[in-house]
Amino acid sequence: MSIGWANNLDLLAQSGVLDFDAPAYVLSQPPRYVGNPGAVNPLYDNPPRVSGFEQPKVDEFKPSKDDNIVKTPAWKKWLFGLITAGVLVFTGYKFKTKLKPLVKNWSTKTGNFFSKCWKNFTGIFKRKS
Repeated sequence: MSIGWANNLDLLAQSGVLDFDAPAYVLSQPPRYVGNPGAVNPLYDNPPRVSGFEQPKVDEFKPSKDDNIVKTPAWKKWLFGLITAGVLVFTGYKFKTKLKPLVKNWSTKTGNFFSKCWKNFTGIFKRKS
C-alpha cells in the first residue's frame, strides 16, 4: 500500500463515499469516528473538500480534438521511400558480384526444402502395396 493510504481512506469518508472508519477496520482497531463523513480528520485541521464526481449520462467515447499532433507530410514520405529505394539499388549494383552467388545458393536451398516437403506431404496419401 502507499504511504498515505489511511489519509486517502479518510478523504473518501469525508466526501461521503465511505460511511465508516476504513483504516481502523483494516487494522482491526476501534473506530476513531463512526458514520460521520463531515467529521474532521484528526490528521488535518482543515480537511480538503472533494467536489462532486461528474459522471457522464451516457457511456460513450469522445475522441480528443488535439490539433497539436505532428503529422508527417506526404512529400516527406515519398522522399524517404525514393531515397531508400535508391540506396537499395545502389547497394545491389555495387555488390552484385557477391550477391549473385548468395541469391542463387539461397534459391536452390529454398527450392530443395519445399520440394522435399511436398514429396513428404504427398507420400502420406500414397498407398503402400
